[in-house]
Amino acid sequence: MFALVTATALLLSHPAPAPGATLTVTVDSARHYVTLTSGKYDLPAGTGDSHSGMSGMSGMAGMSMVESKLMRFTFPVDGWLRGVKLKITDQNGKVLSRRFIHHINVVNFSRRQLFYPVPERIIALGQETEDVRLPATVGIPVNSTMPMALLIMFDNETKAEVKGVTVEMSIEYSPTNLVPRPLSVLPGYMDVVNPIAHDVDFDLPPGETSYHAEFKLQLPGRIIGVGGHAHDFATGLSLLDVTNGTPKTVVKLKTTLHSDGHLLAIERQLPGVTGAGIHLTQGHTYRLVGTYNNTTGKLLTKGAMLHMVMLFAPDKADQWPRVNPADNDWKRDVARLEANGGGTDDMKGMKMDH
Repeated sequence: MFALVTATALLLSHPAPAPGATLTVTVDSARHYVTLTSGKYDLPAGTGDSHSGMSGMSGMAGMSMVESKLMRFTFPVDGWLRGVKLKITDQNGKVLSRRFIHHINVVNFSRRQLFYPVPERIIALGQETEDVRLPATVGIPVNSTMPMALLIMFDNETKAEVKGVTVEMSIEYSPTNLVPRPLSVLPGYMDVVNPIAHDVDFDLPPGETSYHAEFKLQLPGRIIGVGGHAHDFATGLSLLDVTNGTPKTVVKLKTTLHSDGHLLAIERQLPGVTGAGIHLTQGHTYRLVGTYNNTTGKLLTKGAMLHMVMLFAPDKADQWPRVNPADNDWKRDVARLEANGGGTDDMKGMKMDH
């Protein structure tokens, strides 16, 4: 998964928000880090079996989900986002596995997404996301006036309650005096489910299944980096150009699974760092395709997700679609964020291929 812009870009189901959690924003201007620290969270025990069916709170069974409130802040520096490091600890300072995180999103309300008229998810991390540091030649542009917010979804797959959990996200940035200046890239998020103010997790039947959605590109540009997010039993994620009727593979990402089907990693690619990148054409139709092989023999309720995120360098930055706070989709998405994941499930926009 491409770590700056991955994992679930929108919200899951409806766990109760964690009370009393706080957010602290600090800047290390010498080392070029902005650190977001949030805690303390108490995570109820799960059942210890993440494939057993529907859990009582939300999401996949065996997990006990806790979601933070939407914690607003203003990004404190100018420059380009370059990397992210994540540290999760309990009340005793013990470092916890990333399996305790379902996803973390940093929402940027000053810029909209490429394919959806909703706020940009400038950083998103999932439990399979590793720390990342991009080359100094690329970065996501930010400035000190950008209104942002942090949102965290935990899941506890273990049978033990975990108390006093703190999350520390260290965001590395390139300063404005860097020479040469980095190439500005922006997140391009695509999901097999229409994500606007809706859940993007869906039921996973047993056996092999395939899902897809299509997108028409509004502006030309290059894929500089690409990754994705899925759940256990995912077997692949691809982007195809279907403009002329015959699908042509643009990107194909492999998954790494444990023998029990747990997702360990999704391939990340950096075609614009090792080469010229992958050019996408304005007006072309692109199809996102994701596949699963659920070997449990039973339906996993809300057990799947599938999305891909590009680091996209538009040919002309001024062609990027503008924020429109009066747009109904924008208002619905912001309202749902503020409601901590409240809303209704909606599979509109997803097509399942048997």
